[in-house]
Amino acid sequence: MLTEQEKVRVRHHLGYLNVQQSQTFVLGVPAGVQTQFMIEGAMLRILPQAEFKVRDYLDRLDSVEQQILDDTENVAVESIGEIKVNLKEMKHLIERYEWWRRALANLFGTIPNPFDQRFQGWGPGSINVSVSS
Repeated sequence: MLTEQEKVRVRHHLGYLNVQQSQTFVLGVPAGVQTQFMIEGAMLRILPQAEFKVRDYLDRLDSVEQQILDDTENVAVESIGEIKVNLKEMKHLIERYEWWRRALANLFGTIPNPFDQRFQGWGPGSINVSVSS
């Protein structure tokens, strides 16, 4: 069984909420967040034999995320003397992070939260289209 702290990490990496209850508005009326139920139910039903994989993927995600944080200063420079910075490193780290977060989502039979704001502008996103009747 996953610990409560591990569930927090799963929600974080998959872009789900870590609040008791949240609402959004649909047509001006408060409504529960629809995507949250997918991960909550899946975390309760993870096979005991798969828990080691969840923990392994969480550790990998934590590691890549830490490297993203540690390399933040590198986005400000292109070179220092003879040392050249890999300008594509951040993109590659995001791609690697995305790989592992999707692998984690696969274990749970779900998808990363499509409303996760961290990845806006890094890949395919959603678009709002007005509907006329």
